[in-house]
Amino acid sequence: MPKIALKIIPSIILWGIIIFIILKVPYPENIAQANLTHLAILFISLYLAMAFTVNIFLKNIFSSLSISLGLSLLLILKALDSLNLITGTLVVIAVGLFLSYFKKAKKKNLTKLPKIPKLTSLQRRTK
Repeated sequence: MPKIALKIIPSIILWGIIIFIILKVPYPENIAQANLTHLAILFISLYLAMAFTVNIFLKNIFSSLSISLGLSLLLILKALDSLNLITGTLVVIAVGLFLSYFKKAKKKNLTKLPKIPKLTSLQRRTK
């Protein structure tokens, strides 16, 4: 149970920060009027909250970060009104490539033999 709690607690804290930002921080009327600090605070905390939430289910932090990066990019494109079929497809392909790169590889042996024989000491030949 403690391992699950260690994964859930950061997620709950970060979602609490997101709710605080949305409810208490004064926001501009549109995204064009927002400065860099507004956008950075919102999207970085949202990115981390999504990453830790997805990590609860996937148990692989690199895959979780890739998926949350894709979702963040889709949200940014939607906020800028630039999300269409092509950009959405490119983001999904990029996330798919990240996931295939971070996929857990099965343990492979370097040789075809199941076991490598132990090395023995070499003896010099004397004539």
